[in-house]
Amino acid sequence: MVKFPLAVGLFILASFPSAPICWAFRSVNVGMAAPPVAVRDLDAKAITISFGKRVVVLGFSRPNQPFSLEALKDLEQIGKEFSSKGVEIVAIFEATGQPHPVQESIKTLGLSYPIYLDPDRQVEEAYGVIVFPSTGIVGKDGRLKFYLPSRNSNYREIVRERLRVELGLITEKDFEQRMKQIGEELGGERVRAEVHLKTALRLSRQGKPKEALQELMQARAMDPDLMDVHLALGYAHLDSGEAEAAQREFEWVLERYPASPSAKLGLGIITVRVGSLDKGIQMLKEAVQINPDPVKGYYELGKAYERKSDLGQALHAYKWAVRKLLQGRR
Repeated sequence: MVKFPLAVGLFILASFPSAPICWAFRSVNVGMAAPPVAVRDLDAKAITISFGKRVVVLGFSRPNQPFSLEALKDLEQIGKEFSSKGVEIVAIFEATGQPHPVQESIKTLGLSYPIYLDPDRQVEEAYGVIVFPSTGIVGKDGRLKFYLPSRNSNYREIVRERLRVELGLITEKDFEQRMKQIGEELGGERVRAEVHLKTALRLSRQGKPKEALQELMQARAMDPDLMDVHLALGYAHLDSGEAEAAQREFEWVLERYPASPSAKLGLGIITVRVGSLDKGIQMLKEAVQINPDPVKGYYELGKAYERKSDLGQALHAYKWAVRKLLQGRR
């Protein structure tokens, strides 16, 4: 098995810009009217939900995705606290033709609020959901008042405080002050995680992969949402031959950032190594097409074609790797 040095993996991370999360809803901004949602209940009955006259917490989730399940649990607690104040919780699960995984989640989590399915992803497209879970708060006037992408350790507190604003229990100034406090807390965690990530890079350059891996584990513990840490862990596990652990890290990234070229590259390398050459080659092709610095991808693609005994395509890929390198790409 060809080794993939951790230092090279971390270098790749620097070459691939992280996918920023700027908004939860790409098509519906704060202040816009929240479009009605056409969904199906768990009995496959078509239902249309319109907004106005009540405050609604609208959550978009994926079945069996850990962050989504945590957010659903938080919303259950929020519902218990605010239902008496007229707040409704509505959860919509991303495209699934079968309700069974959703029903299992409801039973496991003990959810009491309405759960709906978006089998054709029409609601997801109408709102422009790009991150799961995503949460929006719709006011009594039917307009989107707040959105929150993903879920972190302060998710419940953030949603709770925003609901208090919508219900007139606190002012915008109070909310901003609380968000500043939360931001400082989260910022401190991220700063410490990034220090561990940089330390891992230094240790890998010194030929200390085990110590680097420990730093990465600490970074993930500090900030479980930091994408670059998961990517670095994926390449670290790849380097040590732990394909399953590496795959979990890369899949974690792609669930949240489907366009991540570094995660696609990592999964492509794993797929080739386990012998699924055609599938791995396709994944590597996708990685080089979306990566502005595709040298490593073309190199891995050449190696994959060599394993397939397609020397013509291998030579073609290697030439592209050299060409991009001479252009100053990485």
